[in-house]
Amino acid sequence: ICGGPLKVHGTCIRKVRQGEHTHQIHLRVMECRHCGKTHRELPEGLVPYKRHDLNSLCEIAEATETQHTCETSTWLRIRFWLVWFLWYAQNVLDGLITAGQMSATFSPGHSLRRRTASFVRLVVNSGNWEQHRSAMTRKDIPSILVSS
Repeated sequence: ICGGPLKVHGTCIRKVRQGEHTHQIHLRVMECRHCGKTHRELPEGLVPYKRHDLNSLCEIAEATETQHTCETSTWLRIRFWLVWFLWYAQNVLDGLITAGQMSATFSPGHSLRRRTASFVRLVVNSGNWEQHRSAMTRKDIPSILVSS
C-alpha cells in the first residue's frame, strides 16, 4: 500500500471452497520493509475474507432462487455482498480516476466474473478493501441497487 519493497515473512494456510470441495491453499505472508505492515499474497480467483472462490461466488450469485445449491441465507448474503461490492468498487475506481491515480480508460470487463476479478484486484491494491462486510442484509445495500 505504501509502495515499499516486500519480503517473505512466512506462510499461512487458507481454506477456500471451490464448488463442492474445500481446498487448503498455502499463501506467502509478505512484510513491507518500509512500513512493517504484513500482507498475504492474493492468487487469481481468491477473494479476501471470503470462504468461496471467485467462480463459486459468481455461480451462486447468478443462480436463481430455485437453482442455487447452498442454503438460502448463504445465497442471499452472497448476492447482496456482490451487489454492494460492485457498487463500492465502482466508487473506488471513480475516486482513483478523479485523483489521477487511474486511467479513465480502465475497463473491468462485462461479465460478472471478469468485473468482480478486476475490481477485487483494484480495491485490494488501492488499500480500500472493507474487511467487515460479511453480514450483509438488504438494508445495507443502497436502495437503487436492490430490485424488488
